[in-house]
Amino acid sequence: MSTPKKRSSAFNKKLWSIHSWVGLYAGVVIAVLSVTGVLALYKVEVDRTLNASLFETAPGPQPVPISAVVDSLRSVHGAEYHTQTYPPKQAADTWKATFIIPSGLAFEQLEVFIDPYSGHVLGERDYTRSFAYFLRTIHVRLYESLFGRQIVGLAGIALLLSTITGFWIYGRFMKNQLLAAIRTKNLRIKMADYHKLIGVATLVFNLMIAITGAWLGLQRFVQPVVVGDRPGGFEVAEKPLTEAEDLAFAVDYGRVVQTSALLFPEFVPHFIQSSRDGSRTLRIMGDVPGAAYERHTFSLTLDKHDLSELHRYDIREAPVGEKLFYLQESMHFGDFGGIALKLLYSFFGITSGFLSLSGFVVYLKRTERKRSNHPTFVELKPLLLRWTYGILGVCAVLAVLQLNFGPVIPAILVIIAVYGTLLVLLIRALVLFVRSRFAKVAVS
Repeated sequence: MSTPKKRSSAFNKKLWSIHSWVGLYAGVVIAVLSVTGVLALYKVEVDRTLNASLFETAPGPQPVPISAVVDSLRSVHGAEYHTQTYPPKQAADTWKATFIIPSGLAFEQLEVFIDPYSGHVLGERDYTRSFAYFLRTIHVRLYESLFGRQIVGLAGIALLLSTITGFWIYGRFMKNQLLAAIRTKNLRIKMADYHKLIGVATLVFNLMIAITGAWLGLQRFVQPVVVGDRPGGFEVAEKPLTEAEDLAFAVDYGRVVQTSALLFPEFVPHFIQSSRDGSRTLRIMGDVPGAAYERHTFSLTLDKHDLSELHRYDIREAPVGEKLFYLQESMHFGDFGGIALKLLYSFFGITSGFLSLSGFVVYLKRTERKRSNHPTFVELKPLLLRWTYGILGVCAVLAVLQLNFGPVIPAILVIIAVYGTLLVLLIRALVLFVRSRFAKVAVS
């Protein structure tokens, strides 16, 4: 008959096994997501720094009407491809008009930047060939365009399991060792103590990142079941125009910004989206400073005809469930509290990567004697360097390909590499299984 102490010991062994195997198989992905997540925190700042001549201009005495410039761009690039118009938030900022233009297997996300004081076009670019797009894509979907987002979501679940089991196993570490002293007997023990200490100290942050990361990655499948449609949507009851009339309807973008400031003074517009389905509406998406919700999810909907307010979505006045919905992304990226919060997120994000690295070091040192008899054995330091250089090299190649040729070629290469590797491993497993079955039959 088993005693409570034995049952507890067996339970802890199972948890330790789960913690070890989850960390071993998902650790590399979690480490990559940790580093890329820290970099992605600053993608806006990096983008503005690398392209200051597009985003910034010298303030003039008086802005000029911008609508005529946007209309001329629509006639050049196609009104049907015009998606949004971005007003300046500060005196030195430029206007931006975006166009989604089909291009072969993908699309070109054209951004055209306009000087608000002269009306001159300062330049244009395909956003999908920008470094900011690379930072976002490598973190959000690991550059795998089929199921990359879901793979990241599964990594969030793995981090959640690893965090919970690790705390359950090592939570008493802080009590059992005076001031969480780090033992230095050897590298394995030293890294194990750091692993436990940092894991316990960053418990809340890792739980938050794991839960929100899993939600964002698997949102495509989970949201329809749990939430339904995205909160805050609005549709007019009747459509007074044809689609062609709606597409051609003239919009005074400067007046739209002024009207939104009068109707919703706290609201900072991020972009203006014009309807094309006959509803004759303008949807203005933006933010309220100090509100800790997903970026650009406050909204005003105006009638194109007289700019009267048709609908307002203020998340602060929404039900609790909708507030929680729009907290997910902001809590995951920490981009609602300025540079100070981003620096704090960066610190904790790096510690998440360190947990993966230290876990690998502990595993490799613990199994070193057993592995040393294998012909392919590589010592710890060169092995870690190989992995580091390999991951950095792959990221560098993807970045160079994307910046020069767009996202299609690197995405195809990643798809081939990921699913080609899985196919090879599956075939290998099947061959080994068949061999073992034939061997058993031969013996019998």
